[in-house]
Amino acid sequence: MLNKINESSNAKRFLIQLYGRVQGVGFRPFIYRKAKEFKIYGSVSNSGGAVVIDFIGSIDNVKKFVMAIVKNPPDVVNIEKVQCSSMEYCTFYEFTIKESIKNRDSLRFLQPDLGICEECVKEVMDKKSKRYRYAFTNCTNCGPRYSIIKGLPYDRKNTMMDEFKMCSDCSEEYKNPYDRRFHAEPNCCARCGPKLTLLDRNGKEIDCYDAIYSAAELIKKGKIVAIKGIGGFHLVCDARNEQAIDNLRIRKRRPDKPLAVMMRNQSLIRKVCYVSERENSVLTSSKRPIVLLKIKAPKTIPKNIAPRQRRIGVMLPYTPLHYMLLESKLDIVVMTSGNISGAPIEYENSFALERLGSIADYFLINNRKIYVPIDDAVVKVFEGKEMLLRRGRGYAPYAKKLSIEKDMLALGAELKSSVCISTHGYVHTSQYLGDLKQMDCYRNYEYVTNHLIKILDVNPSICVQDMHPDYNTKLFAAEKKTEKIYIQHHHAHMVSCMAEHDLWRKVIAMVFDGTGYGKDGAVWGGEFLVGDRKMFERAGHFQYIKLQGGDRAAKEPWRCAASYLYSLKYPLHKFLKSIDKDKLNVVEAALDASINCHESSSLGRMFDAVSSLLGVVNYATYEGHGAIELENLMDETVRESYEYDICRNEDKFIIEYRHMFEQLLTDLEQKIVPEVIAAKFNNTITKASCDLAERLSEVYKIREVVLSGGVFQNEHLLASISKKLNSRGFNVTFNCLIPINDEGISFGQIVAADEIIKSGVKGDVFSSAGKN
Repeated sequence: MLNKINESSNAKRFLIQLYGRVQGVGFRPFIYRKAKEFKIYGSVSNSGGAVVIDFIGSIDNVKKFVMAIVKNPPDVVNIEKVQCSSMEYCTFYEFTIKESIKNRDSLRFLQPDLGICEECVKEVMDKKSKRYRYAFTNCTNCGPRYSIIKGLPYDRKNTMMDEFKMCSDCSEEYKNPYDRRFHAEPNCCARCGPKLTLLDRNGKEIDCYDAIYSAAELIKKGKIVAIKGIGGFHLVCDARNEQAIDNLRIRKRRPDKPLAVMMRNQSLIRKVCYVSERENSVLTSSKRPIVLLKIKAPKTIPKNIAPRQRRIGVMLPYTPLHYMLLESKLDIVVMTSGNISGAPIEYENSFALERLGSIADYFLINNRKIYVPIDDAVVKVFEGKEMLLRRGRGYAPYAKKLSIEKDMLALGAELKSSVCISTHGYVHTSQYLGDLKQMDCYRNYEYVTNHLIKILDVNPSICVQDMHPDYNTKLFAAEKKTEKIYIQHHHAHMVSCMAEHDLWRKVIAMVFDGTGYGKDGAVWGGEFLVGDRKMFERAGHFQYIKLQGGDRAAKEPWRCAASYLYSLKYPLHKFLKSIDKDKLNVVEAALDASINCHESSSLGRMFDAVSSLLGVVNYATYEGHGAIELENLMDETVRESYEYDICRNEDKFIIEYRHMFEQLLTDLEQKIVPEVIAAKFNNTITKASCDLAERLSEVYKIREVVLSGGVFQNEHLLASISKKLNSRGFNVTFNCLIPINDEGISFGQIVAADEIIKSGVKGDVFSSAGKN
């Protein structure tokens, strides 16, 4: 049979190169089996970041073979690009998986970490299985990827598993083409793989027969256990134990921010939360993110998990360890990032013991090293669409084809940082990297960025960065001897949405956030831009307010409230009775003398001001605290709003705040309940924004609107504005898989920079043409 095929004039030789999520996901074994099925001869190998098939076969069989691997690959495979060429004929007598080839010139894609598959779960729970209760069970369909990759191609020697030599049984699985662990690079078992160890906070090993079972017992007794997972440590306590949660909050200095929980199964989640079909599909996907769900039965969980919130972050188990932890003694646990608040997630055993020892009572560690730390992803479903709020495990890195020609590095924003790298026509986006004002976050930012540059084998010729003169991203850019392109913050937001949804024509963009450096040196944040990917005109904005306190204004919303009261000549003491009079006097004097003050159109700071005036949040303990609690406070049945004025100042429209604040303060004096005032304020922002969009549409003849910026994490505002504009005939688009907050900035920067380059601008440049 072999000779007949090889000698037949109908037999041809082809070389196929497949790019995308194709390595470390069982694709080569799948190709091997299809080759056997369709009588194809040759080889398959990893080459750089691609899978390469060199093969011969009859024309009919070749067609069936190619269709099977390209059109119907395994679910976890994502093919981005296929290159096929005919080759000079030669004879092959079998089909083999060859050693990987290191190729510098090929496209490269990194594979995200995947949650455990059902087959592996069954093995872990089966007493007859050799992997019964083994915490590192995985196969080609699941397990760690990005977090353990040191280099490409994705082979065991290029991962953190290289120090674990497979036993004979695991080696046999690895070599068997019909086993689902065929070429599963992290393959291991209890005989040859990583081990768990339970320690006290002083690093002393706890003598126990089963470390997971013992850890579960400790958690059930109210202890806090730091558990090392795929991308780093989690701090874990019993989510039904209010005192344990309080202890965690006190030790971590996280008094208010909601805590994520892990629940045993979907049935339990449905008892506590409302779960739509779309939300369920995201929860149960191989990515296994934290999903923000509406709370259905508040009394089933302690209030201090998500104080004053209508939603809770929920995830399902995604490693064997999680399934065993929640097997019997526990059914729901708090599982929050293992870090000191504001710092990056801890991922090395020694540093975790040192830095988390004041928070955790015990540590469940292992000896499988993590190469790239990565936190859990956070997602919500809005109007049936998956919206990514924090890119993390399962979602990072993210690659999107955009036909960008230059090799560039976009450095993102400072508070919710991320980076983007363009090469070979694709843009690769990193995970969430935190607040770069924190030195540990900045060091991690450097580490992850340099790792991505190295593993993607790219030498960026251009650094793209924000216009802000004091962002720490400039420190990183200064080390790169490259051309610099500067993109205005809100233009980057706008372009991030346009590029995600393939919009090219001019749009009206509402970009609402807390802080962004404006072209006039003021702090922008309530912006109406008109433009495209290359340039924009600032066509309107919320009226400037003189804010006192610099960066402290975001952390102390009462300063925002004081600034608005001062501008309207209202007595500060009358409306801010809970704030120390001496502090108010100091701020008033500083406003008189314009000391540490800045002009701002920030809608985020306006929400903070209202939050403080209503007595909701005077001191923010996490980013967006005031605005988030204000949204959760509002009575959504209220339809009234306050009056507002839109004036035209030279070439820009301005939404003025005087009338809305005067009426809001009157409501306060008349003892209208905060729930109603919060709703009226939100409704006012919606009406004013939509009315200004109408005016801009009349001037610019544009009916396409994009919504971006962190303020649009306010679900009510996003829904009300998009619904109202749609009803008026606008086509409305908002960020989904590119985060709508500052984490999406780097993506927008790199796309805007590409358009500037294509326009022929040379040297260090700023976006964009147009007016302030």
